[in-house]
Amino acid sequence: MEVEQSIRVDRAHKLIEVRIGGFVTPEDASWLGEQVREAVRSFGDDIGQHLTLYDTSDVPVVPPATIELLQQTFANPTVRQIWARKIAFVVGTALTRLQAQRLREVRPDIGIFDDRKSAIDWLLN
Repeated sequence: MEVEQSIRVDRAHKLIEVRIGGFVTPEDASWLGEQVREAVRSFGDDIGQHLTLYDTSDVPVVPPATIELLQQTFANPTVRQIWARKIAFVVGTALTRLQAQRLREVRPDIGIFDDRKSAIDWLLN
């Protein structure tokens, strides 16, 4: 299954929306991570004040190697310098919810939601 992805930057709300669908390999996650960092850098002086929404509702499951890579990325001190003020994940299955919760081991403040509206409401408030 091919990975589908899109990144949208909403400057008015300082929000980066990342939509991901399919089976995300570590290689896919690395490539997407570079694109997200590019979007983050586009905020200039507002880096760290931005919000990020990862809509993974079309991801059925993530390989363990991908989750491990994401944990390492979130724990990387260089990446921490450009962390979003808030991060929300929209999940579509109980398994992807459990996998997203593993990311809380390195970033405990991640919000995990069943629908996009709840995630955006939480991010913007």
